[in-house]
Amino acid sequence: MGNKRDEHLRKIQQTHREIDLEHIFILPEGDGPFPAVLLVHEYTGLNQIIIDHAKRLTDYGYAVLAVDFYGLNNRPCNIEEARTIHRIYRNNRLLMRERSKVCFDIIIKQPEIIPSMIFAFGLSFGGGAVLELARSGVDLKGAISVYGYLDTSHPVGVGDIKCPLLAFHVEDDPVVPSEHATAFEVEMDSAGVEWEMVKIKNSCHGFANPQDGSYDQLQAEKMWDMVQRKLISWSINKK
Repeated sequence: MGNKRDEHLRKIQQTHREIDLEHIFILPEGDGPFPAVLLVHEYTGLNQIIIDHAKRLTDYGYAVLAVDFYGLNNRPCNIEEARTIHRIYRNNRLLMRERSKVCFDIIIKQPEIIPSMIFAFGLSFGGGAVLELARSGVDLKGAISVYGYLDTSHPVGVGDIKCPLLAFHVEDDPVVPSEHATAFEVEMDSAGVEWEMVKIKNSCHGFANPQDGSYDQLQAEKMWDMVQRKLISWSINKK
């Protein structure tokens, strides 16, 4: 007999630019349709940490598509491989947007979800990806970046972003320096975006990843509590 949780999980194949992707779609308990979250992994790729994050979101009542951003044959086996492959997208933000959008095209077609209630959530690399997805103008209900990349090669204008944003930014983060945070603030204000930035002191990039040396359980739980409350707030917002 399989685990009952496994009965709510399925793999979804997709090909983009001749790269075979295999996403993992997980449903919460109960009868749908459900609000949904597009979840994008850190630079280390789709792994058990991200699956655990996805299951946490299903405990909140959301259907979750844990995205395979790199592809089945490109999943990094070590940190050096991860550093190499994530640069393909980090250095080409239009490609990052394109890959994010085709993943969005998958989640919106799932029969168990509410198409008007799709959120995006990502950490580090994934945080940058969901912000680029929001910049692309897709119809999200909201997007959350946790210590994600805040810079972009293609800043948005008024009306380009159609959803509110929440960004968690670690102060003194060498991966996402303060000048990127400042540029993000200017970009969002100039574009008239509804946005919020939570600036975190005394933690490091990776604080939400239990396998990272910078893992901070107390800070991670504070983040998750804010995420859950923000998702609820956005869900009841009729705008």
